[in-house]
Amino acid sequence: MLLYLTRMKFLKRLLAGMGIGVGAAIPGVSGAAIAVIFRVYEDIIEAVNSFRKRFGYAIKVLIPILLGIVLAVIPCIYLFSLAFEYLMFVLICIFAGFLIGSFPSITDKVKGVKPNKLQIMLIITGALFVIALGVLSVAFGDKMNIMGLFQNINKNWWLYLVLIPVGALAAVALTVPGLSGSLILLVIGFYRPLVDSAREWAGMAIKNGDWSMIGPLFGVIGCFGIGCLIGVVLVSKVMTYLLKNHRNSTFFAIIGFILGSICILFFNYNIYQYYLVWSGATIDKINPILKMYVEIPIGIAVMIACGIVSYLLVRAERKANQEKEDNDTEKVE
Repeated sequence: MLLYLTRMKFLKRLLAGMGIGVGAAIPGVSGAAIAVIFRVYEDIIEAVNSFRKRFGYAIKVLIPILLGIVLAVIPCIYLFSLAFEYLMFVLICIFAGFLIGSFPSITDKVKGVKPNKLQIMLIITGALFVIALGVLSVAFGDKMNIMGLFQNINKNWWLYLVLIPVGALAAVALTVPGLSGSLILLVIGFYRPLVDSAREWAGMAIKNGDWSMIGPLFGVIGCFGIGCLIGVVLVSKVMTYLLKNHRNSTFFAIIGFILGSICILFFNYNIYQYYLVWSGATIDKINPILKMYVEIPIGIAVMIACGIVSYLLVRAERKANQEKEDNDTEKVE
C-alpha cells in the first residue's frame, strides 16, 4: 500500500511538472498558477527552502516535478512556436479554458474567508498589474531588435551574461502564481528570440547535421537556467514568509494575478499580432490556417470544453479530499 501511494505521488508530481512546463512556455499562462491548481505549489516552496535541512524530502518532491517540466518544455517550445504561427487563437482558448475551469481550486484556498478592504485591493491590484504587462508587451513589442543580437551571438558574447538576470526575472513570475514568466520575457523582448533561436539552432543540428550552433544553444540554455535557479531560490524564501505570516492575503493577491492572467491571454503582443494578420496585415512567421470567423467559434467551443473538463477534475479532487477527511475523522473516533 505504501509503495502504491509513493508511486501515485510520483506520478501526480510528474504530471504537475508537465503542466507547469506547458504553462511556463505560453505567454499569459503562469507556471506557478498551474502548480497551485495541481496542489503542489506549497510543496515546491517548502522543498526549495528546506533543501539542505530535509534533503531527502526535497529530492522526492522536486525530481519528478523537474523531470515533468523538462519533458514538457522541450517539445512545447517547438510545437507552440508552430501553433503561434498557424493556430494561435485556438491554443490560447485551450489554456484559458483550463485556467477558468480550475479557478475554483484556487479559491478553495480561502474558502469561508470574507476578504477585508486590503484583500479586495490586493485582488484588484494583482489583476491590474498583470493586465498592464499585457498592455506593455503590445506597446513595446515592436521596438526591440534582440533577435538581431541572437543571430550574431558569437560576436555578442556579453548576451550570455545578460541572460542570467533575465532568467532570474522570469523565475520571479514562475514562483508567484498568476504571473507569467514567458509574458515577462515577451514584455522585455526576449521570448521570441529565445524560442525561435532554440528552434532554429536545434533544427540545424537535427535536420541538416550542422552542429556549429550547439555550443551557443547550450550556452543560452545554461545561463538562462542559472538565472532561473537563482530567482526561484530567492523568491521562494519570500513566498515562504508570506504564506506563513500572511496566508489569506497572499492567496487573495494570487487570485488577482490569475484573473489578470486569464485576461491577458487574449491581449498580449503575440496574440495582438495574430489579430492584425486577421485584419489584413502581413507579419513574418504568422500565417493563420483558419479564417477569423472559423477559428473564433472553434476556439470558444474548445475553451468551454476544456473548462468543463478542468472543473470536473476539480470536483473529483474535492470529493476525494472530502472522503479522505471523513475516513480520518472515523479513525480518530
